[in-house]
Amino acid sequence: MYEKVLEELKADERIEGSFKSRFIFKGHEVCIHLDPDGEDPEITMALARKFLSFLENYDKKARKYVVENSLDSYNEDWREDDEPLLSAEEFDKNLRLDGINFLSTDSVDFFYSENNMFGGHSLIPQVFDGESFEYLQMYG
Repeated sequence: MYEKVLEELKADERIEGSFKSRFIFKGHEVCIHLDPDGEDPEITMALARKFLSFLENYDKKARKYVVENSLDSYNEDWREDDEPLLSAEEFDKNLRLDGINFLSTDSVDFFYSENNMFGGHSLIPQVFDGESFEYLQMYG
């Protein structure tokens, strides 16, 4: 269903040879970016097609990875003293998918906004093997 956005790709003038588009997911706009990074663009397109075809499942995996790797940090270090501790479910409700980057043959980044739990930083679960989320970056 979401893979149809790949038919609407436009050249991204910021990075030569890369492409971008947007679609609506769970009521919010999500930006996608494809950068073959010197590899065959069809391989990057196939990676994007795989993730977008099963976006609901990958979104669940990415959210689970973010919660597992950020909830304790929020509750112990980022939460204000007058704010309640969050459960995993409450934490997850603050996440919103804003973007997905597909790079080369097997790298994927999901960008989540976090409702200011971490001062407006993006939480970015990353895939380096074309399948599994294995690293989390905070940016912004």
